[in-house]
Amino acid sequence: MKLDRLQNLNFKRALSSKELESYKRAISTAKKELNIKDTTAIFFDFSLPQKEGENTSIGSSWSDCAQDFTSFLKAMFDITSIQLEPQGKITKGNTSPYSGTNFALGEHIIDLKKLASEDFGEILPLSYIENLDKNYPYDKNQREYKTNYAYILDKQKEALYLAFKNFKTKNSAQIRKLKQEFEEFKIKNADFLEPEALFEILSKKYGTDNFEAWDKTDSNLYCENYPQNIRQEKIEQLKSQNGKEIDFQNFIQFIAYLEQKQAHKNYNSQNIALFGDCQIGFSRSEVWANKDCFIKGQYLGGPDPNCPETNFIQPWGLSALDYTKIGDFDGNNLSTLDKTGKLLYKKYCQFFKRYDGLRLDAAWQFITPFVYVQDKNSFKAVELPQMNDVILKIAKKAYFDTLNGKKSLYPDNFLLELIGISADCAREITRNIYPHLYTTSYSQYDERPEKFYQKGYKNGSFYVGATSHDNDSLVNLSRNTEMRNIQKQGFKDDFNSDLNNFKFNGENYNNQSDEQKTQENFRNAKFAEIFTTSKQFITLNDMFGMQERINVSGKVSPDNWTLRIPCNWEKFYYSQIQKGYGLNLAKALLGAINMKKINNPYLASKLEELSEILRQKGPVTTKEADILEREEKLGKTFEFLA
Repeated sequence: MKLDRLQNLNFKRALSSKELESYKRAISTAKKELNIKDTTAIFFDFSLPQKEGENTSIGSSWSDCAQDFTSFLKAMFDITSIQLEPQGKITKGNTSPYSGTNFALGEHIIDLKKLASEDFGEILPLSYIENLDKNYPYDKNQREYKTNYAYILDKQKEALYLAFKNFKTKNSAQIRKLKQEFEEFKIKNADFLEPEALFEILSKKYGTDNFEAWDKTDSNLYCENYPQNIRQEKIEQLKSQNGKEIDFQNFIQFIAYLEQKQAHKNYNSQNIALFGDCQIGFSRSEVWANKDCFIKGQYLGGPDPNCPETNFIQPWGLSALDYTKIGDFDGNNLSTLDKTGKLLYKKYCQFFKRYDGLRLDAAWQFITPFVYVQDKNSFKAVELPQMNDVILKIAKKAYFDTLNGKKSLYPDNFLLELIGISADCAREITRNIYPHLYTTSYSQYDERPEKFYQKGYKNGSFYVGATSHDNDSLVNLSRNTEMRNIQKQGFKDDFNSDLNNFKFNGENYNNQSDEQKTQENFRNAKFAEIFTTSKQFITLNDMFGMQERINVSGKVSPDNWTLRIPCNWEKFYYSQIQKGYGLNLAKALLGAINMKKINNPYLASKLEELSEILRQKGPVTTKEADILEREEKLGKTFEFLA
């Protein structure tokens, strides 16, 4: 896997602490002029960096390191929210977060360092974590940029088992307090903890998590027609035989719950809202525990003209809900919900306990479900009736009930991902009711900011990003001459803007070839385009100017879901900016101001000055810039008078 990294991390231009204060004032002023309401960063836990000496090869949004990283993003990009991608359990066989659990949290993203703290009774020695870094047996340089699931899934389990052993045997005041909370947690969450733990046990027993290959008595344990007395007897037997393992599984969920809860508070304390990505599907364990809510042999997917090998169907392999069991729900009376409707209600309640709002993945599936059947290598779509907005009503009810009426419903508590050729009906039903999510990389399909206004969208009723996790990176998009030419016309049509408007004056820029300049101009224009709207989102790989993509949608690849930001993220960011990669926010906001023809000469001149400073040679960290500034060796410094 080729990585766009810099060989020389020195002699680049970071901002000093004093300059950063002026930078923040300039950025804030520009965003007010542009009427920007929300800038969200897309977080996949595996993509997040760890501190040097504690790099286990996977990140966690629950870690203190992630908080520090977020502080950097807030300073440099003025982010106001984070969209956390799915945080459920995954397996070695399927590391896609979109195939994980909804109710159980993923043990792979538990921050081990927290377990060494007093808050967790020091149940894991700090030296244990440091040794995971020190004794990492593979390429340590590659670990900086790529998650190693084969390594970390096993090591994480070993570490958590040691922590569990210490938790059970130690008896400090803090651990006694945690033990009491643990017992309360198990009682309160028994409805999902029990089947999740039993699924783990039975999967080990049969050597597969394909429950259809199990004995029928185990495969159908939670089915409605399974005799209640026999079910309870079987469950009690499994508990009796596997009590320690069940308690360990519950312990993992307890630790994850505590870390997620505390991290949520910490992000909110930085005035950053958290959106949880609520995936469209359910995990195998959840399907097994709710078999009456699914139709055997039917799967969720989507029509895709780029998949001729699967009859133009994008096969997601996610078990399809039985939509006939939603119930005739009026939005208020839960007794009108049938089995599937009740399962969805529980799912949304769980998400609103964890996050400030939801990104509803593939939200068009709620309105016009797309289901297929597969027979060997044959794929065939199943015709289903339109659902209208009944599932959104269920989610809305879950929101109100979870918050006990303490807050009114704001539209931004639900973000609808409506990308794709099946989304038209859903767009019409939900436009200007819930914000829609789009990416301007699909400009050839009129997914451009100005086009949304022409289609009847009100300002603030949609979010746009230059790319999403399923798109190629902005770097690679800029290298695609055909796509570039298609999208350049949009800049001209919508804003009467030309790529030459995004050039720099400095030596670093001018020493490039004409093709490299064109690519850089295009990237800056694409960033500027999303800042012409009041709400935008940005993926981490685009923020840091990396060519690697997060995922190839609908395709199985070992490089999917592995991209990471390195430990030295500050140096990496400034270095990328000096190469012309990544988000130079001053340049993007200046471009947006020019595209919208906002008249503020002082602000425009200062943004231009700032963007040029970030593009020139100099120190690579704020600390280094401060030293040179004290020694009067930094050169001309940036100042903005609000």
